[in-house]
Amino acid sequence: MIDLELFKKIVKEARNRPDILDSYSPNQFKTKDRLVSLVKSITSPKQIIIFGGWYGSILIPAFKNADKITLIDKDIDVISIAKNRLFDHYKNVEFISDDIFNQFRDQYKKADLFINTSCEHMKSMREWGPAPKYKNPWPKRISGSYFAFTSNNMYDIEGHINCVSSIQEFKKQLPENANVLIEDEIEDDRGIRFILIGKYE
Repeated sequence: MIDLELFKKIVKEARNRPDILDSYSPNQFKTKDRLVSLVKSITSPKQIIIFGGWYGSILIPAFKNADKITLIDKDIDVISIAKNRLFDHYKNVEFISDDIFNQFRDQYKKADLFINTSCEHMKSMREWGPAPKYKNPWPKRISGSYFAFTSNNMYDIEGHINCVSSIQEFKKQLPENANVLIEDEIEDDRGIRFILIGKYE
């Protein structure tokens, strides 16, 4: 069922922010739709964290029945639009403007799914709160939760600072306690997108 209220807001906001439409591009939709389908084949998450979530365009509606979704993105303008203009009628979503590497948050303790569809835009998830800087590596503090990550080999796109050439290279960027359950690849007109879904042991 299409969320008509959300659709109207997207059309209105896209007049001034055309990148909102980019967040719904066929390539974006194809990858995120596959990721959502694969996640739902192994778990029914209730507390979801989305790293580098942009506007949350596809993922938030896909998991709208979750008890809580927390979306974190560094872009304060994107967060403001998503929170106050696009998804203000979604009462189960919290928007935070921050770098996910800055601090461990209380929201992580209850999360049963961590999504990062922006791995190519940031340091590897292996570097997310590792020891010895922190007493306990963050991935071990969320043991038992699932993860769903994507990256790609599109090195020539602005902002892509951490692309990978293969799914095997992508797997090497995971924390030591990340157990991969599903891996997949999707081709689009610019390259290959890689999907890794699994569980923190």
